[in-house]
Parts: sequence; C-alpha cells; structure tokens
Amino acid sequence: MKYEMIGRKLPWRQKFEDLSKYSGYHRTSMERFLGFLLLFGIFLGISVTLGVFVFTGSTLHSSVTGASLFFVLHIAPLGYLSMVANRRSKEVDRILPDALQLMAANIRAGMTTERAIWLSARPEFGPLENEIHRLSSKVMGGKPLSKALGEMTQRIDSDLLDRAVKLMTEGIRSGGEMATLLDETAGDIRTAQNMRKKVRANVTMYSMFIVFASVLGAPLLFALSVYFIEVTSSLWVEDMAATGMGDMGGTMMSMEGPDIDPSTLKLFSVGAISVTTFFGGMIIGMIQEGDSTSGLKYSPFMLAAGLTVFFVANILVTKVFGGFVGL
Repeated sequence: MKYEMIGRKLPWRQKFEDLSKYSGYHRTSMERFLGFLLLFGIFLGISVTLGVFVFTGSTLHSSVTGASLFFVLHIAPLGYLSMVANRRSKEVDRILPDALQLMAANIRAGMTTERAIWLSARPEFGPLENEIHRLSSKVMGGKPLSKALGEMTQRIDSDLLDRAVKLMTEGIRSGGEMATLLDETAGDIRTAQNMRKKVRANVTMYSMFIVFASVLGAPLLFALSVYFIEVTSSLWVEDMAATGMGDMGGTMMSMEGPDIDPSTLKLFSVGAISVTTFFGGMIIGMIQEGDSTSGLKYSPFMLAAGLTVFFVANILVTKVFGGFVGL
C-alpha cells in the first residue's frame, strides 16, 4: 500500500502507465512498481555512494556514481517499455494492410462488419490478433463497434492504426461501402510504407556520420585530451622538482600548473561519451524510422563501442607517444 501511495504522487507516473498499455503490460500496477523503484533506487544510490567514497575517498566520484546509478535504474525500465511499445507498433503497422484486406474480403463474402473483423484475426497478425479478439468480445458484450474500435487504439501506439480506425468509424456511421474503404486504406498504407523505405535508404549516409562521430571521433579526441593533460601535469611536476620552484612560491611570481586533473577529465570523458552515444542512437532512430524511441536499441551498442574505443585509444596513445616524452 505504501508503494502505491508513493508511486501515485510521482510526476512521471502517467508516462509509465501509457507505455505499459502500449507495450502490453496494462495489467501491471505502475504505481506499486514506481513506488518500489524509487525507494530501492534511493537505498541503492546511497549505499553505492558510501561504498565508492570509502574505497576512493573522492566525493565527486562517489556522488556521480550514486546519481548515475539512480538515474539508470529509472531510465532503464522506461527505455525497455518504450522499445517494446515501439516494436508492437511497428509489427501492427507491418501487418495492418493484410488485416484490412482480409476484413474487406470477408465483407464482400456477405458478412457483417463485426463478424468480418472477428474472423480476420490470424495468429500471424501478432499483437493485432489479440486486440481483434478483445474488440470482438466487447462488441458481443453489447458495446458499440465504433467505441470498441476507439479503445483498441488506446493500447497500441500506431498512427496508421489510429487513422484506419477513424476511417472505419466514419464509414460505419455514414453507412458507406466498407469493403472499398478498407481496400483503399490498405493500398494507401502500403504506398506510405514503400515511400518510407525509400527515404530510409536515402538518409543512410547521415546515420553513418552520426555513428562515426559519436563512436569513433569523439572517443579518440577525448583520449588524446586525457593524454595531453597527463603529459602536461607530469612535465610540470618534474620541472618544478628539477628547478626547485616549488619552494619559491609567493616571492616574485606565482606559477601554477594545469587546473584540470587527469582523473577528473577521464570521468568527464566517460560521461560525455555516454550522453553522446545515447542521444546519437535516438537521432538514428528518428532519421531511420521517424521515432526517437526506436533508436534506443542502438544506444547500448554504441555506448559499449564508444567506451571501448576511448580506453583502447588511451592505452595505445600512451604506449606510442610515451617514449617521446619519457613517460
């Protein structure tokens, strides 16, 4: 009960509930889940923060680690639900023209619209089959067909399905020729999908550029920056020790070394690469499929590749150029 009370007051509760319906987890209590997730995240974040502080003694590192863990613990379920909802939507969009044509064929065979929709449910239709069965059960229970169709669009986040349902609802109300309407709607959907495939092929170069910049370019530049700061700091310390300037502070001039610590810059680099690859994946999803959430499936792989390039480049740069500066 306490979890429900906490989850009910969270501002992002509605977003989770909408995604749970779109992803097929509408029976799960999001209020209870979010309440538990918040309390568990706070406890885990504080524990990890204290643990990292004990081992490293760095307030910055421990705070960033704890806050990042708390953030990831909340963003991971949101990303998962978004990907599942998007996958269901794409699957429905792919099979929708075949379903509409099957409904039209049933109507031409002399069936009523309700029966034509009911008999169009096929196992290969995936999530659309379940929605058609749910719609048919509601209609047989006495609910108007137009209202049952409207409720179906609330469980699948598909613009194509929403437009098709609106056309069907208007056709039912006006008493139009439903078979012709469904056939023409299926043809229009196929035309739009073919145009989308052509556009996706034309913008592949933009996606490749984003992958190159976020996975290869940025990590290499950060690795060089970290090495430059390490070399500068090391040479400054050696020069100060050799000339004895460390004991002359405050006499004639004040000379200071680099203000950036190499470990801090390395931590910043990891954070910057993580943010760049995460949003890079979302941008690729927007370019390729017109939906940023569809790019979330690329972000983990881009993140792993970017961090791998960064650490490997840092090691290689140190080995290759370390001999020139005596490091």
